Amino acid sequence: MIELSVTPAEAAVILRRTHAIEAESLTPLGSELASTFLVSTATGRLAVKLQGSSSDEAPVQRWRADVAHRLSDRGQPVPALIRAANGDAIAATTHRGAPVQVLAMEWIEAAPYGTIDVPPGFGVALGHAAAHLQRDLLDMPRPPREIVHTWDSRRTARVIAEHLSRIDDGEVVAIGEAALALHERDIPPVSHLLPVALVHQDLHDSNVLATPSGEVAGIIDFDDMLVGWRVAEPAIAAGYLARGSTDPVRALQSVAEGWESEVPFTDAERRAFPAIATVRLALNTVVWHARMQSDRGAYAGARSRGSLAAFRVLADWLGA
Repeated sequence: MIELSVTPAEAAVILRRTHAIEAESLTPLGSELASTFLVSTATGRLAVKLQGSSSDEAPVQRWRADVAHRLSDRGQPVPALIRAANGDAIAATTHRGAPVQVLAMEWIEAAPYGTIDVPPGFGVALGHAAAHLQRDLLDMPRPPREIVHTWDSRRTARVIAEHLSRIDDGEVVAIGEAALALHERDIPPVSHLLPVALVHQDLHDSNVLATPSGEVAGIIDFDDMLVGWRVAEPAIAAGYLARGSTDPVRALQSVAEGWESEVPFTDAERRAFPAIATVRLALNTVVWHARMQSDRGAYAGARSRGSLAAFRVLADWLGA
């Protein structure tokens, strides 16, 4: 994926060109690589994402938009797409001479669950929502090419090891090394038995929107979607819930309970689930620590907050 930084004023011009939408105001939203905004218009609010593109990346971006559109049509809590002026689901344009893809979506009136106090039963609801999403992903189109990125759970150990060489914080290095040991102990022995499926792969506390009553009201950001381990879906969701919980172990257990109400674990998945969830927190800590000095350092700090403490609790529970 290609990093893109666009100012609100520039985004307003692009949105007018691609979607014939006149923005009254644009508020930047956090994003790893894209430029995303809450857009206010005379008729309401919407979200817009502008992404750097290329001849290799554009088919994948169109595929993601198509899958999100299909999921929304099936009643999943995925924002409905707002089509471009030419009728396309995602609009191709240029910015400063470089190709850009523009995705406009309805605004869901709910908050990222990491920003609100959700009730104790939210973990079960989160696991159930992840499983319900998985059922609809089963017959969605597969990507036009193989997708490889930093957050693919099948590559976690390799990515942690690569990033550790760039970190001089002893505490973070120790967490990364402990995660590699836990990964080696629990995941390779069963990895060849783990079912593979199309997964969102990023159901974290900013990508799942919730109401104060604990209802999952929105699932956003399909940029990490790929064909990978099915168990990564509930494991990633559980790991991020754990880092904001006073009881990280119970957080994992509750997500697993909700998931298994629709999609029972295989024996291999049951063994791998807690380790994948825990190691994901170390991956989050290590990768974002390495990116702290970038121009998205504030975003990096926000994305890694709480991961280290939750990792320690879960690793101790797993005897790592």
